[in-house]
Amino acid sequence: MGKILTVAIHKGGTGKTTVAGHLAFLASERRVRTLLVDLDSQANATDTITGGAPLTPGPDGELPVRTASDLFDTRPELPIHTARPGLDILPADDRLLAVDGLDLEAATVFAAKLRKLAADYDFVVVDTPPTPGVAMLAPLLGSDYVVAPVVPDPYSMRGIEGLISRVQHIRQTQNPDLVFLGLLVNKFRTVSPGQTRVLSALQNDLGAFVIPHTVPQSSSIEDAAHTREPVWHKPKTGSQRLAGIAVRKALSWVLDRVLAPPALSSRTAPPSPLAIGASL
Repeated sequence: MGKILTVAIHKGGTGKTTVAGHLAFLASERRVRTLLVDLDSQANATDTITGGAPLTPGPDGELPVRTASDLFDTRPELPIHTARPGLDILPADDRLLAVDGLDLEAATVFAAKLRKLAADYDFVVVDTPPTPGVAMLAPLLGSDYVVAPVVPDPYSMRGIEGLISRVQHIRQTQNPDLVFLGLLVNKFRTVSPGQTRVLSALQNDLGAFVIPHTVPQSSSIEDAAHTREPVWHKPKTGSQRLAGIAVRKALSWVLDRVLAPPALSSRTAPPSPLAIGASL
């Protein structure tokens, strides 16, 4: 049974898709059988993983492969699209726009089908939209782990508190085995006194729940979205090489714990949202 990791936070612009896509690239490079599930209707992860090659709809207007939205219903199962060697994808499609109008039963169906899919893979990573609706709830019901990318600014605190509250509730009511791996500080600028203060406050308030590696703000990481390759792929400049090293180090920390987890008893229960932001 493969491990399922959801990348989620109740805020846009934190780099969820970049993290999910690069985790998929890193796992497949390690020869880990990997599936990426794109639940964000913007389909940026789909575009990245498929290399921008469009998936052509059939005569009925539907894609001829299984999509992320197919996991919410009981329609017949279609083939799974192999985007790259060792890396499959359930792409986003327009039907995801209606997902947040579904009920809890649909989320439960999704979680069960997600777990069934995981039996055929070593690692499943789910990219989610920034809104706290069914498309974010459903994968958390079926996941083993959740990681939250966060930009170190005061406005991110609300998104952190919302996610942690949801994870606590899900652990108490529906998925007691869900592990909160922690916050991945993303788009970090070491020259910013404000970001440095927020990072220090996060480390003070949340301690071990802040992942001990940061991902820098870098144009090389942004450019990787255009090349549709991981940032460490054939670096052409020193800044790209350094960005690639930083991304690999941070995501290797995550992937190592998902694929070969040590004792995580101190991480399984997320902190209290009431403690977050006390130092800000």
